[in-house]
Amino acid sequence: METYLGVDGGGSSTKACVVASDGKALSAGVGGPSNIYYSSDEEFVGSLRDAVGQALAGTSTTLESVRMACVALAGAGRPRYADRAATLLRKVFGDVPFFVVEDTRAALAAAHEGRDGIALIAGTGSNCIGSKDGEVASAGGWGSLLGDEGSAYRIAVRGLQAAAKAADGRGPAAGLLEGVLSALGGETPKDLIDLTQGLTRSDLAGLSRVVFAAAGVGDGEAMRILDEESGELALMVKAVASRLGMQGLRVGLVGGCFMNSLYVDMLRRHLQRLSGFSLEALFVVSRPPCEGAALLARERWLSQRSKDEAAEVSGLRQQPRE
Repeated sequence: METYLGVDGGGSSTKACVVASDGKALSAGVGGPSNIYYSSDEEFVGSLRDAVGQALAGTSTTLESVRMACVALAGAGRPRYADRAATLLRKVFGDVPFFVVEDTRAALAAAHEGRDGIALIAGTGSNCIGSKDGEVASAGGWGSLLGDEGSAYRIAVRGLQAAAKAADGRGPAAGLLEGVLSALGGETPKDLIDLTQGLTRSDLAGLSRVVFAAAGVGDGEAMRILDEESGELALMVKAVASRLGMQGLRVGLVGGCFMNSLYVDMLRRHLQRLSGFSLEALFVVSRPPCEGAALLARERWLSQRSKDEAAEVSGLRQQPRE
């Protein structure tokens, strides 16, 4: 049985899966963070090995028998990070053929499986990509300093800032202050300074749960943060749709933020208000991006095999007759 491997390297975790030749997922595995921007070489390789090892352990296949692997990483399109990723990935895959794509490409493949549409990502970071008639456009993906609007990281940072203002009496976020202190094990507001200094980007993003929980019980400041951040995601969708000449929006949602139904409802309202566009479909993608990456690996392998077979037939036809 031919098998293909897909990996989705994220800021919070790494997920891998094995799919068969018919596209059916056979097994999956999980590892630690592997965002190429923020992970050390050791962490990156270790996370990939853990995820791939778990995925293969759930099948009867081995790494050496995998036809092709596709690894989806944020920043893969930038030469500096692409070269580093390729060097580290060779330590994981050895002689197994692999290629690297932007994480958005895997999300798009998982969401629409080759059909026109948009994939909106909001996990630790955020990004948006769309495809129409073979043309691809994207928005977002600028990282935590320049962007990440609508992401768990941005929501958490805004929640922490609101909590600090509440401690000073500069804002109304008493509920967020209490929630953040409880989550971090602090006793006084000033404890937040030390408690947050050593947190990784992934750890900080995890604090978004405090904002989501507060919004769920009607906290006004938490609701405002989520509403504004979901509005930023809607603007990403609008930018992508405008560049592709789309009017009907079919948007697949990828990432942990969309596990919160309130956040999805807020996004839906913002998308419905976009002038010149109609929202045809908004759905949480059931296939994880690692499966999308595996489907891309299968597509690349089958395409190469078809070319090889065509070249072989062409060579036979050109052989002189004896």
